[in-house]
Amino acid sequence: MEKKTLSEAEPGKRYSVLEIKEEARLINRLSAMGIMQGSQIEVCQNQKKQPVLLFARDTLVAIGRQECQKIVIGGLGNA
Repeated sequence: MEKKTLSEAEPGKRYSVLEIKEEARLINRLSAMGIMQGSQIEVCQNQKKQPVLLFARDTLVAIGRQECQKIVIGGLGNA
């Protein structure tokens, strides 16, 4: 399984969250939205200089570019 950060994710693909790099504030915020290690996400939009839009647990979530670089994902295939 190829590892990359969420900021490198391709729109229209599903991924599994492998790791959230240690930053307590970010981990708490994401876990409140249901995004934690092992969660499955689908990337909807990933354009440079804009937040990444993704579906997680039937909810559309926007995550800032800097935060995306702290989230390590692995591919699951096409959505």
